[in-house]
Amino acid sequence: MMPANKDVKIAIRHQWNSWRIGEAKLIDIAGLHWDILSGGAHAPAPQPFVYGYVYCDKIEGDIDHSCIHCEGPHKIKVCIVKKDNDKQVWSEILKIVGPKPAK
Repeated sequence: MMPANKDVKIAIRHQWNSWRIGEAKLIDIAGLHWDILSGGAHAPAPQPFVYGYVYCDKIEGDIDHSCIHCEGPHKIKVCIVKKDNDKQVWSEILKIVGPKPAK
């Protein structure tokens, strides 16, 4: 189920522990799911986080990404961290991905 406002902006990171945080509209993020592997380097996270895929030209702000490996725009895997988003946004995300799985 999608939230009433599909234009709501979601805080995103390239990896769970990156200090660089950008934003993308929820409608532009595809394939939301729980995972423990980041995109790009496939670095493991210490616990499951919500990930999705967004075209790099739909991202506002500065995240750890460049189009050095291939010409953009292209889809990249991004991480959505609970503490970066307000409670209402996080509630809408959980409606899509379901509860956090056990490790």
